Amino acid sequence: MKHIKRIFLGALVFIIVVILGLAYVFVSNKNKIVSIRIGENVFKIEIAETIGQKARGLGYRDGLAIDRGMLFNFETEDKPGFWMMGMRFPIDILWIKNNKIVGIEKNVLPPTQEAPENALKLYYPPEAIDKVLEINAGSCDKLGIEIGSTVEYIGF
Repeated sequence: MKHIKRIFLGALVFIIVVILGLAYVFVSNKNKIVSIRIGENVFKIEIAETIGQKARGLGYRDGLAIDRGMLFNFETEDKPGFWMMGMRFPIDILWIKNNKIVGIEKNVLPPTQEAPENALKLYYPPEAIDKVLEINAGSCDKLGIEIGSTVEYIGF
């Protein structure tokens, strides 16, 4: 009887540890959401903070609400390459340095289903940047967002 109690207790502890581990993974993979303003336009954006969040980006989603986006914040200025792996919808990519838009890639299309990962096009900023914002394709033209626009962070 003691042996069965020990096995039961060990299994219960194991199950609790697994549940807590899964809960941690679920919570830690959720992107923090903040608001930003570009001109008169306010966006609720997810911040890709972890390496996993940055690698996944907006991939494997079917779309993005019109007032939403994703921000990639870098520790130092750099010229990172961005690809469209797993993307299912087109986006505008805004290259940001010191809270100013220094470049825009408009209407970046998702890859075809047949495109191998090693054949995906890489998109680079025109100069070293410290942030990248991805929003729905056509938003820049529709909302008057252009190079030189200021990005203001609300609730950062």
